[in-house]
Amino acid sequence: MKEKRILLKDIALKSGLAINTVSRALKDKDDISEKTKAYVKALALEMGYIPDAVASSLRSGFTKTIGIVFDNINNPYFMMMTDLVYHELQKMGYDIMIYTNSGDHAKLDIISFQKMVARRIDGIITFLKPTEDVVKLATLNQIPMVILGREGDDVGIDSVYTDDCEGGRAVAKHLYDKKYERVAYIGAPKDILTSLKRFEGFQSFYLEKHINIPNDNIIFLEHGRMELKQYVDSLIKKQVNAIFCFNDTMAFEVIDYVIKKGLKVPEDIAVCGYDNLEEYLHIPVMLTTVDTNKKELVRKTIQILSDRLKQFDLPVQKMVNASKIVIRKTT
Repeated sequence: MKEKRILLKDIALKSGLAINTVSRALKDKDDISEKTKAYVKALALEMGYIPDAVASSLRSGFTKTIGIVFDNINNPYFMMMTDLVYHELQKMGYDIMIYTNSGDHAKLDIISFQKMVARRIDGIITFLKPTEDVVKLATLNQIPMVILGREGDDVGIDSVYTDDCEGGRAVAKHLYDKKYERVAYIGAPKDILTSLKRFEGFQSFYLEKHINIPNDNIIFLEHGRMELKQYVDSLIKKQVNAIFCFNDTMAFEVIDYVIKKGLKVPEDIAVCGYDNLEEYLHIPVMLTTVDTNKKELVRKTIQILSDRLKQFDLPVQKMVNASKIVIRKTT
């Protein structure tokens, strides 16, 4: 182990250059010659120099780092969206730091928030709704925070999300037009508002057509109990002919199980999802789903966060994206 951390002054001493020249060379500044930059970078590498981001942030007041938080690292939607966020933030010279919160209620809690802020991040993009304590602490410390994918104006936080009710209605209309009337919904836990909204839109369309969805066909999973098999078994016994799932990952799981039971999709049971993961993931399912215009969601989120970084006391902002159904082979 090295006895001490190599500093800019060490490189300057060995190179015979001024500390400011070394610093600007390592930052690839235009006023330093290419020859000098190449020499300083090679020497820094040889000496084992690693930039001290913490020291730099103390001098500037900014780390140029945004915290990204979600609750399930196995969910491809979060990773896909985080990748889009990363590339947008890179254009602004920001890095990201990913945090996961595996709590029971899909909330950004005070413990996770404090861990993030302790790393001196400049702002937060969260896929989880913050608790009241988190909102209060973020406001007191003027830490910009935007919720991506869920409503947040009711708790006083900027948010960018999709019209989930509209998305649910679009699925219902498509299934109704295809003559599917024995339908079911499998949703995320009830404390996740997006799940309720998607079902609300789905149900409202069928009610307008005087078709009631039986209570037994309406399933909201519980935190810590996300196994779908028993519910799919029950729906198969009830002879439903279409299942609308809260998201694509649930839909993929439902399709896999339906096929293992010897049934065909969509001939025996049609399946719809939400999020359009196949836009980016090459999964040979051809799932009917709802697209949320991910790039636009991310662009709006970054814009709101950028505004808040420049002026913290702006009015709370919310932006709602339209959604559209993408019809493929599972319906």
